[in-house]
Amino acid sequence: MNIPFAIPECRVAHLVERYDDHLVVPVRLDAATGCCPECGHASRSVHSRYHRHPSDLPLSTSQTRLRIEVRRFYCRNPTCRRRTFAETPTDLLAPHAQRTRRLGEAQLTGLSTRKIECSGRPCAGRRACHERRPALGCATGLA
Repeated sequence: MNIPFAIPECRVAHLVERYDDHLVVPVRLDAATGCCPECGHASRSVHSRYHRHPSDLPLSTSQTRLRIEVRRFYCRNPTCRRRTFAETPTDLLAPHAQRTRRLGEAQLTGLSTRKIECSGRPCAGRRACHERRPALGCATGLA
């Protein structure tokens, strides 16, 4: 499946993978170098790679997960305490986040709209959470 995406700081690496209940979008970060968060020194020396799998905005009726390839770099500054560091897509994700910033914003915007629509009836609120996109759990508004 070939779908154009606008994902901040990233480019789609391959074709979208389609499963029964969700889509997986493999992406890579655009930056050629990484900057050490400790000393600010730029590095091109890749130590290793790993994947993050945050949820993103749905496409049509399909839940979407990103597979972000994150590189760990060596910090080549001899005076820096940090030996390796990971590149961070700050516009897309908060540190350790399980969902993208734009999905979180859409969920919170939708949740405040649902609170007005439900007028204090708990069962109606739960139903609204499960009927609409982006997908919300009943505890999403508690965070």
